[in-house]
Amino acid sequence: MEWYLPMTIIPGIGLIILSTSNIMLSLNKEISELLEDKNKYQEVIAAKLSQLIRTSYSIVFQYIGVLLFLFSGISRAIYENNSQLSNGLLIAGVIAISISIIILLIYSIKAIGIKRKHLEC
Repeated sequence: MEWYLPMTIIPGIGLIILSTSNIMLSLNKEISELLEDKNKYQEVIAAKLSQLIRTSYSIVFQYIGVLLFLFSGISRAIYENNSQLSNGLLIAGVIAISISIIILLIYSIKAIGIKRKHLEC
């Protein structure tokens, strides 16, 4: 494995971070709009707040993944003979990104039910 391999993954993760940030901004806007009539939408607001927390956790794991990929590339460039450290950091980065994607999958699945609740109100 070359030192630049982990670095080539970072732009793709950047797109996921951008997408997750847009989801968070959209959720903030929706929550703000629902707060105008919070008695009617109290259950929906609570559900959307939990979604906002999920996306926050997801983006944290994305940032951790990027950091681990950077450290993996740097460690491989500096310590050419110690590929175990670089590979370990790379695997940890993949695990962090995988956790983030799982959280986003849960977000997507639960979003359908929340939208249904919102439309029923």
